[in-house]
Amino acid sequence: MRELTHRSDAESRSNRAIAYHNGLATGWSGRYASGGFRKRADFFGREVLPFLAPRGRWIDVGCGSGVFSRILANHGADVLGVDGSSEMIEAARAGGGEPAPRYEVRTIESLEVEPAGCDGVLCLSVIEYLDDPIAGLAILTRLLRPGGALVLSAPNRRSGLRRAQSALRALALRVGAKAFDYLECSRNAWSKHELAAFADSGGLDVDAILGFDPILPSALARFASPSLWFLIASRRPPKC
Repeated sequence: MRELTHRSDAESRSNRAIAYHNGLATGWSGRYASGGFRKRADFFGREVLPFLAPRGRWIDVGCGSGVFSRILANHGADVLGVDGSSEMIEAARAGGGEPAPRYEVRTIESLEVEPAGCDGVLCLSVIEYLDDPIAGLAILTRLLRPGGALVLSAPNRRSGLRRAQSALRALALRVGAKAFDYLECSRNAWSKHELAAFADSGGLDVDAILGFDPILPSALARFASPSLWFLIASRRPPKC
């Protein structure tokens, strides 16, 4: 009975996360025109892409409205974007692009491993929503060919911004108001050291962990505690 209850709770959280993102789909791509969203996309292009050779087959897991899928496609990758939110996939398909990525409504748990493996997997702002991030990372790793690249973003547990948002949310709830609703579904966060250990335990060799913050200047983000980590890693070859 306890196992069934745990599974039901996990499915309920997953459904809430999907419903939450369904409600955000309209206008989601437009958010990347300015502000923190634009800074994150610029950071990805400026700091993350130089570590990659986005060629061959890539899967963008949790692709949202396809903003980063299109960035990868524009740099030569054959991209499949998947997301559990049907509304986000509709927005992604409407986003066009040339060459246009393919999109499917899929959850991370439903992804199937192909014998040849993918050359790369992109997974931004997803792992923090999973009930079992260890199992999620195992799926992402299995999607890759040996040596294939994984780019994953995850919130920093020590982020001052996230702590402030959590405190403000708690205060708002006390008076019957709402604030930073994403925190209801975003349950997982890691320090830089924890994220490196997490990747290593999942069979990945870490190439870099870069810190991004939408408020701090990039020069200060290197020394302060950023709000978001970008992990760049590769699947470890099997032992002989």
